[in-house]
Amino acid sequence: MHPALRAIGYGDSLRDKAVIAAHVAAVGAFPVGIAARKAGRPIPDPRAKLGGYKVRGPAGVFACPASSKPYFVEVGHGYEPGMCRVVEELEGGVFVDVGASVGFIAARAARRAERVFAIEPHPVRFEYLERNVEMNGLTNVTCFQCALGSRSEGSIVLYDLDPSLGPHRLDASTKPGPGERFEVPLRRLDDLVEGEVSLLKIDVEGAELDVLAGAERLLESRPRIIVESQRHRTLPDLRRLLPTYSFVEIDTDNFLASPAA
Repeated sequence: MHPALRAIGYGDSLRDKAVIAAHVAAVGAFPVGIAARKAGRPIPDPRAKLGGYKVRGPAGVFACPASSKPYFVEVGHGYEPGMCRVVEELEGGVFVDVGASVGFIAARAARRAERVFAIEPHPVRFEYLERNVEMNGLTNVTCFQCALGSRSEGSIVLYDLDPSLGPHRLDASTKPGPGERFEVPLRRLDDLVEGEVSLLKIDVEGAELDVLAGAERLLESRPRIIVESQRHRTLPDLRRLLPTYSFVEIDTDNFLASPAA
């Protein structure tokens, strides 16, 4: 069964299941939305007006904001199973989640790791991340709202998901677009996390190299790294930056980088 259809069953109430079902049904209108966008007459995506909802799955219960982003697909084991498997193999240690969204992966890790650092720049997602950490009683999770880069000063402007109907490759971008604009602090990962790290996960819409450039000290502990490389575009640069690591694709566009023994 497709993860989106399976996720209807994860709705925490009948109302939540109905909202998720409406999200899934809207996918059938994507071809119309794509055609309208190409014609320069984009159609607003109605899913953002469905309201927030809760899902309950293997990692806990999660509140999800009103959005056209299908957060609900991330609650079960069927979504990015390779990443979930690696996270759930943790035996203590420190896990760092860069691009934590509303906390699905951080919550899984919190039940296996000693400490979790969850970093999310988007103000709405961060609000729900903190809410979900508290709702699940995850006392070993520390949350930071900021973007990460090679310097730890100033701020960066991000633009939210395109509000038009149809699929979108990015959830947020540094390039101006039709989505909402928001400004967030810019920090280096080395200034947020000290000591040895067992596993580092990076999902930052193409800015993975910038995150690693600000993590020189953290990388000295030789953590394993789950890193996204959309369409494998940044993979050659990641290999050059981490020449002693081996890369294995564990999900589509997600790679596990492991240090040489």
